[in-house]
Amino acid sequence: MDYLKRLMKYLDDCKISVVIGLIFALAGISCSMTVPKVSKHIIDDVLVARRFEKLYYFALILAGLVLSKAALNYFQSYIFEYTSQKAIYKLREQLYTKLQYQSFEYFDRASTGAIMNRMVGDLEAIRNFLNQSFVQVISIVITLVLALSIMLSMNVLLSFLSLATIPLIYFNVKSLAKKLQPTFRAIRVAFEKLTSKVQENITGIRVVKAFGNEELEKKSFEKVAFEFTSKNIQAADIRSVHNPLANFLNGLNSVIILVIGGYLAIKGKITIGTLFAFLSYVNLFSAPIGNIQNLVNQWQNAFASLEKVFEVLDSEVLIKSPKNAIHLKNIKGDIKFENVYFKYKDKFVLKGINIHISPGEVVAILGQAGSGKSSLINLLARFYDPTSGRVLIDDVDVKNVKLCSLRRNIGIIMQETFIFSDTIAANIAFGKPDAKEEEIKWAAKLARADEFIERLPEGYNTIVGERGIGLSGGQKQRIAIARALIYNPKILVLDDATSNLDFETEAEIQNTLKEVIKGRTTIIITHRISQLVVRADRIYYMQDGRIVEQGTHEELMKLKGRYYATFKKQLLERANSFPA
Repeated sequence: MDYLKRLMKYLDDCKISVVIGLIFALAGISCSMTVPKVSKHIIDDVLVARRFEKLYYFALILAGLVLSKAALNYFQSYIFEYTSQKAIYKLREQLYTKLQYQSFEYFDRASTGAIMNRMVGDLEAIRNFLNQSFVQVISIVITLVLALSIMLSMNVLLSFLSLATIPLIYFNVKSLAKKLQPTFRAIRVAFEKLTSKVQENITGIRVVKAFGNEELEKKSFEKVAFEFTSKNIQAADIRSVHNPLANFLNGLNSVIILVIGGYLAIKGKITIGTLFAFLSYVNLFSAPIGNIQNLVNQWQNAFASLEKVFEVLDSEVLIKSPKNAIHLKNIKGDIKFENVYFKYKDKFVLKGINIHISPGEVVAILGQAGSGKSSLINLLARFYDPTSGRVLIDDVDVKNVKLCSLRRNIGIIMQETFIFSDTIAANIAFGKPDAKEEEIKWAAKLARADEFIERLPEGYNTIVGERGIGLSGGQKQRIAIARALIYNPKILVLDDATSNLDFETEAEIQNTLKEVIKGRTTIIITHRISQLVVRADRIYYMQDGRIVEQGTHEELMKLKGRYYATFKKQLLERANSFPA
């Protein structure tokens, strides 16, 4: 119920609309409650009394009630659709904002399918609850109270007889709710797996086709889809037992009233019109009770979704700007790692790291996959916090810096170049949305991307496909470089920025980067020794989370250690890659 209270707060701005909607609902129920009374008069005062001249009068009243109810239902539906959409808009906005500010650690744990389901499926289930189930509960309560009051005023004995099956209906509904709750949770989990599988397959469809794994993927999908289907069948199986029982109990009510009421009518205790009207009220009374079965389904579904959504909203943001955070301005680019240890998933990936990079220096950090070199950048940009030790920029601990200020001073060119489905200009200006055309062209020119961009059909306004489909690896990398340079950062990080490119394209990008890094503190993260690495002011070689060698290229070559062996090996690989 705590989740329900929290959800109701999202309707605070729509309180007047909700009240008006409830008034329309009450008026509509009143119309429904009046119809049996009019029907009673038609039977007793017109048909039985054979006063047919009154038939048109009562027919007009019935027509007016039906039209009024239809109009009231229209306004009620519109108002509650409006309020539910507004509430979900606020909830979706909060959810999206929370996800935007979550740390990398959160996304390491959460699957894409689960996150997508929170934003779409779960919110839609909650919207349906606000628009339909919530209103139906209120309508049911009002209908039950009014119907029972009228029934008691008509005949006390028949009224109590109509309540005979209520205890059985209550236990049936309670049993249904108890069984459905864990089932709906399981359905949500299965749906998240299904969504993740589809998203993953579509994103990696080129890899699937490249390896001819369509049949394998189909079988893998069938397994996930079957799990989702079986959970839904399980829920249907539960409902298939309880729903017919509910219908039987409701039908039993009508049979009891018809038999006893018929006997009373024959004995002249009540009129035929009264019996007909009372049966109508029993149906009005029983229908909401029968509908409770469907409501239980919707409520359990909605509460499973509420639990998931509020779980995201309540999740702690581990990496955030502290109070009175420092705003970095006009930095020099002095970087220090002081005795840094970093544990990731219960395993230390950095152990006792001490590095000092002076302003304007170019430093290369080498190592094989898993050596911990990329973790240094994750700590520098504060995507994660060190387990112990400090990371400083211009002698300021990055933990004390406003996050957006910190990251705007660090331009990161990553190994995996992500290009948005937008114009090339928008992709370059992503880090500075208010950038002027001159700034975009300046960054593109500096990245040597201007020539190929201007040859495109729409130039800078050319829309590229999802993830940069239609651009070569080198072109995407140049756009990524321009994007990192748009706000002219003092610190530049190249995180294996050319490792996915062929040697020829890598050489071209390396020449571009020679110009880009001038006057900037530059960190080159790589496992491939390039011209930039050889010319670096200092090189650190990492293994198993520790710095095992450091020095200039010449010093490390004289040492004849791991760097020397790597250099010789890669030199031989390059020589063998060219045809004889």
